[in-house]
Amino acid sequence: MKKAMSWIFGIALAVFVIDWGVMGLKIFDNDYNITVEAHISLVCIVLLFICGVYKIFGRSRCGHCGKVRWSDGEYCPYCGNKA
Repeated sequence: MKKAMSWIFGIALAVFVIDWGVMGLKIFDNDYNITVEAHISLVCIVLLFICGVYKIFGRSRCGHCGKVRWSDGEYCPYCGNKA
């Protein structure tokens, strides 16, 4: 799942940068109809936020019981083994 989130983060960031470039070019040409680009940017921002939150709070699995460890402790809170 971490690999997929990394890919989604990279693609959303690339689309966001390209979209802002397109918006800038449209505004530079005095074309202020940027609704589609604004919606694409909003979707990219939401995806970047979700991926960022997952990267911050998503943790690895315990090697003994296989449950997701949400804490940075030395021991697994579920099975008590050293992780």
